[in-house]
Amino acid sequence: MSAERSAVWDAVIVGAGPAGLFAARALAGKLRVLVLEEKGRTGGAGAMTDGKLNLSPHIGLDLSELGMTEAEAEERIARVDEVFLEHGADRTLYGVDAERIGWWLDRVSWVRHRTAKGFWDITLLPARQRHMGTDLAHRVVARMTEAFRGKGVAFSLRTRVTDIRRCDDGRFLVRSAKGEFLSRYVLAAPGREGAYWFREVARAIGARTRYGAIDIGCRVEVAQAVYDEITQVLYDPKFLFVTPTHGDRTRTFCTNPGGRVRVEMRNGYRLVNGDALKRRKTPNSNFAILNTVSMTEPIQDTTEMGRKVMEFANFWGGGDSLVVQRWGDLTAGRRSRPETFHSAALGYDKMVPTLSPGPGVTPGDISYAYPGRIVDNLRDSLLLLSRVIPGVAHPSTTVYVPEIKFYDTKYETDRYLETNVPNLFVSGDGVGKSRGIVGAALNGMLAAEGILRKEGKG
Repeated sequence: MSAERSAVWDAVIVGAGPAGLFAARALAGKLRVLVLEEKGRTGGAGAMTDGKLNLSPHIGLDLSELGMTEAEAEERIARVDEVFLEHGADRTLYGVDAERIGWWLDRVSWVRHRTAKGFWDITLLPARQRHMGTDLAHRVVARMTEAFRGKGVAFSLRTRVTDIRRCDDGRFLVRSAKGEFLSRYVLAAPGREGAYWFREVARAIGARTRYGAIDIGCRVEVAQAVYDEITQVLYDPKFLFVTPTHGDRTRTFCTNPGGRVRVEMRNGYRLVNGDALKRRKTPNSNFAILNTVSMTEPIQDTTEMGRKVMEFANFWGGGDSLVVQRWGDLTAGRRSRPETFHSAALGYDKMVPTLSPGPGVTPGDISYAYPGRIVDNLRDSLLLLSRVIPGVAHPSTTVYVPEIKFYDTKYETDRYLETNVPNLFVSGDGVGKSRGIVGAALNGMLAAEGILRKEGKG
């Protein structure tokens, strides 16, 4: 079915990430469905960058917000996992060796008791996980897209949606650079990149929103041998911290064994991220440490706050660059410099970063680029992690900023993710309902069920 042959649809899905794809799959053959995607390919940021599948109801989902039991979430996660496997995801499963996981849990518990002071705390959250890798994820998503297209779903790629309006008859007019589309239902799955844009569109048609927390952190790169022992058991180990200096909550996120650090562009600014390929590895591993930031009085726009932090960090990188700093320099209270960045005398030759200083990456001091409280929390977290995994805080360890996750706008929805605007559904990371591929896919399935229920087909 071609998007050009008809401008009237039962359901238009904005965004072809995991939420949009899994919603389209559930609606295929039952309704006339069009998926609009600004990029030239499907999959979204997560499914096309590293492709981690966290198969735990406690990672990437807020069960209380979704009104979902753990048992129901596990059943839905199993269905998401099976779809990925059907289309070629690697069947290797991490996080299933109970004996080795138990050893790590005991070690974390021992460290917690040995370092107990004030609010200092560390927890390891085990989970079953799969890893596709950026290279394999591209092929898996391409197969899924073709399979769904074969079931009647229409895709219009390189189609930037500019506006969504509600018509007098209750239908929606979806405007894009390629024309206008009428639809009885709209499912918005804009991803993190489209979060700010969709928030303004949603408010304009009466959707109720509120500000939620935002994650601001750094990307840490270490020699792979340092992290190998745990990533062989838990591919993406989830450590949760309560920091001693401020009593704030931080966590590790998106670990990439044998991976690479990468630059991401967002609205003209540079962010840092990481990924790993399935078949080609580097001698390093990287992971994020994220600080969850909420604002109470006065309640502020956390998306705008994140944008300002991103802009200021780039400013300290020279106006349009990431800031990168060796851990040895950070702990010594000095900025990193190009001439000493690989210094053998300082021990910096022990790990050559995969994203070295150059255009868009400036050696500097993250304590200038970031608010002091966040720097304290990131420093505290890495120091505590080093007590569980010796070597993480080696002088050669490299820290990059800014890393910011924009999923902070919350939408008032029902059990099936329908907003207060009738027939407008939302799903995925960009609307604050998930964090990660599996959670977003589950969202998409849930919203599709809501649409089908309204059609009497649920």
